[in-house]
Amino acid sequence: MTAPTAARDITGTARVVSLAAVAAWVLAQIVYTLVEGSARDAATVVVLCAGSIAMIVDVVARRGVGRAVAIIAPVAAIVFAAEVVGTRTGFPFGAYGYVTDRIGPAVADVPILITAAWFMGAYAVWRVAAFVLPTARAGRIAIGVVGLVSWDLYLDPQMVAAGLWSWDAKDAGLPGMEAIPLTNFAGWAAVGLVVMLVFELLDPPDAARGATPVVPLVWLWWTWAGSAFAQIFLLENGALRSGVAYGIVGMGVLAVPAVVAVATSRRRPTPDTATPTDAPHAAGRRR
Repeated sequence: MTAPTAARDITGTARVVSLAAVAAWVLAQIVYTLVEGSARDAATVVVLCAGSIAMIVDVVARRGVGRAVAIIAPVAAIVFAAEVVGTRTGFPFGAYGYVTDRIGPAVADVPILITAAWFMGAYAVWRVAAFVLPTARAGRIAIGVVGLVSWDLYLDPQMVAAGLWSWDAKDAGLPGMEAIPLTNFAGWAAVGLVVMLVFELLDPPDAARGATPVVPLVWLWWTWAGSAFAQIFLLENGALRSGVAYGIVGMGVLAVPAVVAVATSRRRPTPDTATPTDAPHAAGRRR
């Protein structure tokens, strides 16, 4: 087997694994809504593990193992450091703390899977932002930050209601989401900006729109629509409904353009499908 053939085989296998992992991620979230207590904690662990595996393997499929490590390691280090500093000092998110005995082991009072969750969401958002705006650096960074912060508009209320972490401030948030302080979202924006800049440096998009990022798109669209449905109809007896609109609007800033980008990408002619009228005409003359 030649080296190019082996590389293609590895890439193909990685893509299959990534798709299988994101399918398991979706299934685990459905299970999450149907169970309670320790079973729900177990479902949370599966959600975080499956989603993280899906994104990690997606990087490997695209960039190879060595480059993937070079992308994943600094992002993981940044978000883990932010969480450790945040839980000990209150900066940059505000004063909060994790329960450390419910979703796997913790290091420095931060569950390891929290770092994995950060990478999962940040990478998915980045890949979609880069697909939507492949030639607009500032735009994709900005829309990536908005998408990441907006994910937390769903995530934080749900996890606080589940008791996985808590905030010292109890009435310092948005209307309908008072239990989550505004400082938290400011901190997410600051950390998210740093992470997006790291992705821009280490995992920049191609100059033209490339292949459709299927796994990150599944993550984004399912999170956008699925979280809204679950929080309105299935979780906490409707107690999360009052804040759902923030997540719908915020994540929609990225999710809706992603729909348009996929649709236009599918219609774009390729060298194999282009007709003679799609090709440039000599000396600018139409024939």
